[in-house]
Amino acid sequence: MAILVAMGGALPARAACVARPSSTAELAQCSTAAAAGDVAAARLLGEVMGDPTQRHFDPAAALSWWEQAAAGGDGLALRRLFDAHWYGRGTPRDHAKARAYLARAVATGAPWARLVRAVLAETEEPGVAAELYNGLAAEGNCLAQLRLAHGHDRGGWVEKNRSQALYWATVAGLAGRSEPRPDDHPLFESRFHYRDCSTEAYFLRGDLARNLAVDLRARVEETAAAWKPGKVPERQGPVDAPAAIGVSPAGLGAAAASRIPDWRPLPGTLQRPAGRSRLGAEEVFATVGRSVYVVVAARTEEELKARKGRFGSAVAMDERTVVTNCHVIDEMAVILLRQGNQTLRATPSGGDPATDRCQMTVSPGRLSAAPGIRAWDDLRVGETVYSIGSPKGLEATLGQGLISGLRQIKATRYVQTTAPISQGSSGGGLFDASGNLVGITTFHIRDADGLNFAIAAEDFFR
Repeated sequence: MAILVAMGGALPARAACVARPSSTAELAQCSTAAAAGDVAAARLLGEVMGDPTQRHFDPAAALSWWEQAAAGGDGLALRRLFDAHWYGRGTPRDHAKARAYLARAVATGAPWARLVRAVLAETEEPGVAAELYNGLAAEGNCLAQLRLAHGHDRGGWVEKNRSQALYWATVAGLAGRSEPRPDDHPLFESRFHYRDCSTEAYFLRGDLARNLAVDLRARVEETAAAWKPGKVPERQGPVDAPAAIGVSPAGLGAAAASRIPDWRPLPGTLQRPAGRSRLGAEEVFATVGRSVYVVVAARTEEELKARKGRFGSAVAMDERTVVTNCHVIDEMAVILLRQGNQTLRATPSGGDPATDRCQMTVSPGRLSAAPGIRAWDDLRVGETVYSIGSPKGLEATLGQGLISGLRQIKATRYVQTTAPISQGSSGGGLFDASGNLVGITTFHIRDADGLNFAIAAEDFFR
């Protein structure tokens, strides 16, 4: 009977500590459990007493309970102690003591701790940073993979090697689509501002790919696609190798790709006022469909004739100017615009590959321009929108959806939409229910339904 009473007495204390205790009675039960060696109870007491919004706020007591929980092997308690001493929460700021707690957390293998330790080591102990990031990356941590990609791209704490950078950017993009965001820390977030692994990797890959020969890029991406957790990659070829000078190797019959001139914002005179009359889907297509063109791009005339070119889309802004995504025309020496029986040659006239905004001009020729431009700040989540592009080269394909979000990644503004976007739609138009151009369809997240993004049309005037 005594045993039954003892067991019965322990259960309420544990039950009270499953969630954060709030009443005096629950705190007393948790205190009893913690005094008896319950590590979780000690940590929960620290959570309550370390919260300045709680009436039981007591920073000194919180630190004491977290110390007890950490001594019992509680990883979250170590994180709380690191934060308290690093940021000076409830105790004077003491980075030396914070680092001691961080070292203990690293020893437990906690991903957040290894990320933070790697961040601090980038300037202090580059070799340690590389070792930690590589270890996390091999486990599938896409944040560490992105740091390796950026590190190899820029050099400094790790060797500059853009082939290796492209490898890790590709792996990070795949991991970001298939796995939830890894556990990180505000210290990491405040340094690098990575919002979404797959989106960050998308833009980095585009930037890196421009600096590698097509065949080398293909080999690196093929190797990266075969990566599996636990696999440490072989060193990829350095970018200063003969095959990686940014043009196709000799013997393939390829001409050097035309260079895209530096970005110049579209003139304000092309930013026509937005219309307000609400139209049906048929009316929208009839009004704006002729402003969207198929883009066919190839490295050589021979590739074009052999139908080995790249398909995309573009939207006319006036009689001679179209806008598209740089990844549609990058490295392409021959670019055509097609619509019905009309075929025009186009020449890049300005671009910013880092933000995937490019513009082209045609001569001679006469284009049908989009009638109005809608401001990004004027858009509302829930509005009906229509995508018009050329998926798989299928000209003038209409899709319908909603604005599902308005996002800003670095300096670029995006319209997130459920309107369909697929390969060949890049550079096409996203229009509102009045036929105004609201965005240039740019990318979608693979293996995720309805996560499609268009660069705000207004950004082409910035």
